[in-house]
Amino acid sequence: MEIVFDEYLSFPMPSHMEEDYAALHKACGSVEQIEEAFDIELSCGDNKYLSDIEDDDEELAKYDGNACTDCVPRHRDGKKKFKVDKPYRFTIKYSEHREELVFFLNSRKTFSKWVG
Repeated sequence: MEIVFDEYLSFPMPSHMEEDYAALHKACGSVEQIEEAFDIELSCGDNKYLSDIEDDDEELAKYDGNACTDCVPRHRDGKKKFKVDKPYRFTIKYSEHREELVFFLNSRKTFSKWVG
């Protein structure tokens, strides 16, 4: 498998990692695709997550479309937050044989998608 992206990111994100995060965003295409690929939720700001405020139209209007790297993400299953300042390894690999992208968080496969 060919490595498309392989970097450690921690949160709150230090300024020296912002370029790596931008490369991850570019490789995935959007914040929503980062979340889907790595089975995480990024904060939309103020330590809030869209799934927690989806029934509050005022809060949704304020935070929708935002991704805050100054707040820690959380895992979708169980909603356990990432540890503060701990480096998490985000890896994307491409399998030419299967024509798919495979995503890993700390070496654990989180998602794959066919791109052929």
